[in-house]
Amino acid sequence: RAPDSVVEIPTSKTQAHIYRLSGDYNPLHIQQDFAMMSGFKEPILHGLCSYGMTARAVLKQYCDNDPKQFRMIKARFAKPVIPGDTLVVEMWKEGDKVILQTKSKSSGAVCINNAYVMLNPKSKM
Repeated sequence: RAPDSVVEIPTSKTQAHIYRLSGDYNPLHIQQDFAMMSGFKEPILHGLCSYGMTARAVLKQYCDNDPKQFRMIKARFAKPVIPGDTLVVEMWKEGDKVILQTKSKSSGAVCINNAYVMLNPKSKM
């Protein structure tokens, strides 16, 4: 079926430079020659960055930006994301579970799949 919700999240060309502040200094994310030596055409975005941005889309769409409503996330990295690309997060709500996948807008490739988020049940007051 079609997704219940779709959120687009742009990344910037300098996203990987900024994300290095997380402590991941792998040159794969910054240096063209290292990325090519590793089998990529260009540097790729940190997986943790695309994972976090995917989680952020669920928080925005289903949790009113309240992290207390977010219980857990499970996901599989399927393809790399190129800095500057837009992530398209497609979500299907099934009770307290949000099934999702994230695609690259430019290529259409699924970059995060086999993924879901469990939400904390709403209070019954």
